[in-house]
Amino acid sequence: QWWQRQGDPVLVELIDAAQTVSPSIAQSLSRIETSRASRVASDAALGPRLDASLSASRGVTQPGVPLATSVQGGLQASWEVDLFGANRSASNAAQAQFEGSQAQWHDARVSVAAEVANLYYGLRTCHQLLAVTQADAQSRRETARLSDINARAGFAAPAVAALARASAAESKSRVTQQQAQCDLDTKAMVALTAVPEPDLRRKLASALARPSQAAPVSIANVPAQTVAQRPDVFAAEREVAAASAQVGAAQAQRYPRLSLSGSIGALRYTTGGVSSDLTTWSIGPVALSLPLF
Repeated sequence: QWWQRQGDPVLVELIDAAQTVSPSIAQSLSRIETSRASRVASDAALGPRLDASLSASRGVTQPGVPLATSVQGGLQASWEVDLFGANRSASNAAQAQFEGSQAQWHDARVSVAAEVANLYYGLRTCHQLLAVTQADAQSRRETARLSDINARAGFAAPAVAALARASAAESKSRVTQQQAQCDLDTKAMVALTAVPEPDLRRKLASALARPSQAAPVSIANVPAQTVAQRPDVFAAEREVAAASAQVGAAQAQRYPRLSLSGSIGALRYTTGGVSSDLTTWSIGPVALSLPLF
């Protein structure tokens, strides 16, 4: 949030507008949601799994027998014992990817803020140069006017008046070029922030009336601290950690896998006003799977 300390509310407003409409930030947010879902799925693999089923039927089973209704429900639980840490490594990889996606979102935010700030201060500089160029053009026009008066009165050569007029024309051309550059930068800011151009020009006019203030920056160690606080560097470090955890998960797949399972079932059968209940439960055998390769 370094732009909050610049002392310029217009800059803060423009950066907020640009971050709202930035496609790169929206894409970063979608990556965060994707990695969060992957992390939840990886964490769920560490615990037991519970499946439920429910069914009901009604009909005639035999001729001459009244209608019968049967309702059946059941629960089935299974759990894979993470003997060699395959699921834990996958969970650690998903966590590292989630942290890396968050850092990429911060990187996108900072990049958009820096782009808007550079263009904003470029616009302020452009308008200041435009004011200087306009004042210079006004001065040269006045010089050309006075040179013409002196030439007509015979106090100056006609060539001097011609040179003064040429200088005034050159300064007018520079004013036009500077104005065009400011217009291009303004339209670039409109495209970046999606703020309507009339509103943006009003905001810039109010900002030019106030002097800019530089925010205090304190860096103890250069470049170590600067590199450590970069989101892209942190995201790269998290990618390395995720890759390392994925290697651990892949290696653990080479070893045997152990899982436990069990089920509970209930059946209610109604016929001719008479009901009967049946409940069964079982604990399945331990399943041991061995990879062939």
